[in-house]
Amino acid sequence: MLTPDITIIHIIFVSIAMACGFAAIYFWVKVYFETKRGSIAWLLLALTSIFLITSAIFPSIAIASQDTDITEMIFLFLGFWSAVYIGIFAAAGFLMLQAFRTIPREKLGDYLIEGMVFTKPLQSEEDIDNIPEVEQISTLLNRSTLIEYTPKARYEDSVIEICLRLYGEMVNTVLVSTQPRTAMYKEKIGDLMDIGAMKFIEISSTSKQVSNEDGIIKLPTDELDKFFELTSKLPKGCAVIFEPISQLLLTAGDKEIYEFMSEMVERFATNELLLVGMINKSAHDEQIVSRIEGLFLNLAEEEGTKIRLVKGGKEEYIRFYVGEKFFMDQNVHVKLE
Repeated sequence: MLTPDITIIHIIFVSIAMACGFAAIYFWVKVYFETKRGSIAWLLLALTSIFLITSAIFPSIAIASQDTDITEMIFLFLGFWSAVYIGIFAAAGFLMLQAFRTIPREKLGDYLIEGMVFTKPLQSEEDIDNIPEVEQISTLLNRSTLIEYTPKARYEDSVIEICLRLYGEMVNTVLVSTQPRTAMYKEKIGDLMDIGAMKFIEISSTSKQVSNEDGIIKLPTDELDKFFELTSKLPKGCAVIFEPISQLLLTAGDKEIYEFMSEMVERFATNELLLVGMINKSAHDEQIVSRIEGLFLNLAEEEGTKIRLVKGGKEEYIRFYVGEKFFMDQNVHVKLE
């Protein structure tokens, strides 16, 4: 039997627990309704608040009761209650974890807190016009773009950066490259291929026929015309990053590759695909580079940790968000959840 002083203190704690529990239920239910189509995890958190209240009340009833049967029933029910609601709490955590694993970070706000606005309401149309737009690669590259780099540029990093940013914008991507860079790209962003967000096409001088090895489509160099068969069914809005222009110019010849690139640009424009080509401007004569440039509507060049994009007479930039040594540092790895 509890002493009067202990009983009073216990009643105070139980009262605080009940007040906070009811407040938690109110807040989480309000969050759920405010998010509209948001995560059901918010409602599950509200249900766990009911358990938190009962876990404070039931022991008090069990201690105060003089009937052994009632006490045993209360403790049995409390154990069952604990299993049910802790399971619900675990389910809420599972939903949150799945959201972080399966939904691009840029879209998590829409999934978890859609409809919740914490900024001051706009007062006029002028305020709306002054809102800065989010830098989206899919918008900046909505026309065919040629990115020029030098031998010292970190263009492999820019390829990975663009792939990750397009994934964050939920744009399906096809990356065309050659060895040994294909292996490096697969190591760094192979998770995107595993979840079906992108495809790899490797133009190979050793392959004798088109094949699929470990998810990478091998295309022989002497069968480039089959590239258009491989990409003929790509959906509208899909992005194609064609990286090995310089290597093909040096190995297959200027005339053949120019005709191939010309057909690619025309086909992809007709099918409304985003085309990003990359060329080492220092490896070719100015005349050759100029002819390739003429095939693309946009031109860009690498400048340190950003890509300077010339678009309609206005300079725009694709900035590297990951830092100067993120991808090429052997001690740091990209991990996509």
